[in-house]
Amino acid sequence: MRLYLLRHAQSEGNKRGIFQGKIDLPLSEEGIKQAQKAGEFLKRFTFDAIITSPQLRAKQTAEIVADILNLPLEVDERLREISYGVLEGKKHSEVENWEPYQRWLEDPVKNPLSGVDDFGDLQRRLESFLRDRYGEGKNILAVTHGGIVRAFICLLGGFGFSRMWRFSVGNVSLSMVEVKGVEPPRGKIKFVNLPTVELL
Repeated sequence: MRLYLLRHAQSEGNKRGIFQGKIDLPLSEEGIKQAQKAGEFLKRFTFDAIITSPQLRAKQTAEIVADILNLPLEVDERLREISYGVLEGKKHSEVENWEPYQRWLEDPVKNPLSGVDDFGDLQRRLESFLRDRYGEGKNILAVTHGGIVRAFICLLGGFGFSRMWRFSVGNVSLSMVEVKGVEPPRGKIKFVNLPTVELL
């Protein structure tokens, strides 16, 4: 199975530079344009299914893309963003020099922040998604969030969640993992963030 991971387009929260997590904000005007460009870019691929997080910023992105590709859209709760706990609603600039935040970026497993989703729970929901969707030859487009894209790559690439903040995932970036198995989850990362420059 090839799992294509599309991060949502720019949201109002991204525009304001805040941690969103469970905060449900719509796309910005620029985000709507980005989603339209993403849909046009994705015409070069063939997908068996488009599945989206239920959160507004992802769902709006997915609806635009699905309309352009003329494909039905499924909503899956397991693709929702992780909770960022104490960080939610804060601007990135507010916490960049906060020592607990810097330790969390270095290793979020060893240095958890209050209210952030448990990594065991996160792993179980991503594994559940993969088991349900796994099938030989399938091409799945999952429209989701930066934290979830990183988590899938860390899980399937065998990096561990302790390294999930070591790389960036821009708005409407596309990552693809060739899923080789789900018991345990394993895969090969084929490309990461390919269309970001084209779409901005």
